[in-house]
Amino acid sequence: MNSMYGQIRHKYFTRLFTLFILLRISLASVLSQDIHFTLFNNSPLFVNPANTGNFEGNWRITGNYRDQWRAISEPFTTASVSFEKHFHIYNQTVDAGVYMINDNSGAIGLTANKFYLSLAYEKSVRKNLFRIGLQAGYAFLAYGGDDLTYPVDWNHDEGQFVGSNPSEKSTYPDINIGIIWHTAYKILEPELGISLAHINFPNESFFDAKERLPLRMHLHGSTKIKLLERIYFLPAFIYMNRKSASEMVTGTNVGFRVFGKRSAVKELTTGIWFRDGFLKNSDAFSITGGATIGRIDIALCYDINISDLKVATGNKGAFELSFIYRSISTVLNSYSIPCERY
Repeated sequence: MNSMYGQIRHKYFTRLFTLFILLRISLASVLSQDIHFTLFNNSPLFVNPANTGNFEGNWRITGNYRDQWRAISEPFTTASVSFEKHFHIYNQTVDAGVYMINDNSGAIGLTANKFYLSLAYEKSVRKNLFRIGLQAGYAFLAYGGDDLTYPVDWNHDEGQFVGSNPSEKSTYPDINIGIIWHTAYKILEPELGISLAHINFPNESFFDAKERLPLRMHLHGSTKIKLLERIYFLPAFIYMNRKSASEMVTGTNVGFRVFGKRSAVKELTTGIWFRDGFLKNSDAFSITGGATIGRIDIALCYDINISDLKVATGNKGAFELSFIYRSISTVLNSYSIPCERY
C-alpha cells in the first residue's frame, strides 16, 4: 500500500515539477502571456499600433508563425495575421486594420487567442512624419490539457486518476497605443517609435482573484542606410519591458537589389540578430534571410539558443516564417509643372 501511494506521489510531483519547469521557460522566453517575434520588422502591428497603414500601397496582409522549444517539449507556437487599408476622408488619410493572434504554450496547455481593431493617423510636419495609433480588442485564454490532473482527481477505489482533464478560461478587453516618428536625411531614413500595451490594466486571472496585467512597453528604432544604388543596410532594435522582465533584440539586415527592374525577384535580404535581457541573460543569435518577389515579402529566421538551456536544447531555439503582401497603389499624385505664359 505504501509503495502504491509512493508511486502516486512520485507521479504527481513529477508532473508538477515538469509543469513548473515549462512555466519557467515560458515566463523567461515570452514575458508570461505576451508573445515575441525575432522578425519584429515583419510583424508591424505587434510592434506598434502606429504601424497600421505604414506602407506604400492600398492595403497590406501580414502573416507570422513562430515555433520554439521543440527540442525539449511540445513546441510553443505563435501565429498571427493582420489586414490593413488606407481610407481617404476629406483630404485626410486614416488607416484601419484587424489583427489576430493565436499563442499555444505546448505541454503547459495554455492557449491565447486575441483579436484587435487597429487605427492610425499620419501627420507631416516639415520633413518629419508622425504617426499615432490605437489598438482595442479582446483576449480569450484557456488553460488545461490531456495530461493535467489535480490531487482531487485520484479515485481511491479504482487506484488511478479519473479526472476530466480540468480546464480554466479567462477573457479580458485589451487596449494598446503607440507613436512613430520618421524622417529622411541624405542616405539615412531613421525611424523611432514607442508603444504601450495593456493600458487598461486588464484582469487576466483564471480565478476570482485580481491579477492585473502590467504595462508592456516597446521601444523600437531603425535606420535605413543606402550605401549604393543596389545595396542598403537596415540596423534595428526593439526593447520590451514589463515590470522586472525585459528583452532586447538588435542586429541588422542587408538588402541586395541585383536582378534588375525586369526580374520578378526585386530584392534579397540577409541578417544577423542577437537577443538578450538587455545587457544580461544572453538568449540567442538569429540568422535571417528573405526575398521580395513581386509585391510579396518572404522572410525566414532561425534562433540558435545560447542560454543556460543550450545543454538541453542542443542550441536549437526557434524557427520563424513571415510573409507580407502589399497591393499596388491606385492613389493619383498631383504635380505642379511650371510653364511660361505667352
